[in-house]
Amino acid sequence: MALKNTRQRAAILKILRSRQEPVSAEEIYAELCREGEAPALSTVYRNLERFVRDGLAVTELLGDSVTRYTVPREQHGHYLICTGCSAKIHIEDCPLSELEEKLSQETGFSIESHTLTLYGKCPRCMERDKHKE
Repeated sequence: MALKNTRQRAAILKILRSRQEPVSAEEIYAELCREGEAPALSTVYRNLERFVRDGLAVTELLGDSVTRYTVPREQHGHYLICTGCSAKIHIEDCPLSELEEKLSQETGFSIESHTLTLYGKCPRCMERDKHKE
């Protein structure tokens, strides 16, 4: 069955496509509310599940057990995630390209994709933690 284009679905897809980093359903809901849309949070979740089922979105778990969504892109992304404040920093260059090629040659494995998420403390959280001691 074809996915009917509704105003809410279009608004959710617009948010997903405008973000470079994965975004949670709650973040999408908050942005929709700021923009004057007021769907129920369950509506956001239902639409995201449908987008994933139809290949319009993919899910990612970034370490804090929160499911985040993004649209499939030709380019993949890598992130630094702060365990203190959950700040996300997108890494522009792919640090795994050479390793991926080496592993492919060594194993004969055809690598189709990968993800990389590094966890630690951002400078602001490290400074805050230092003052707590």
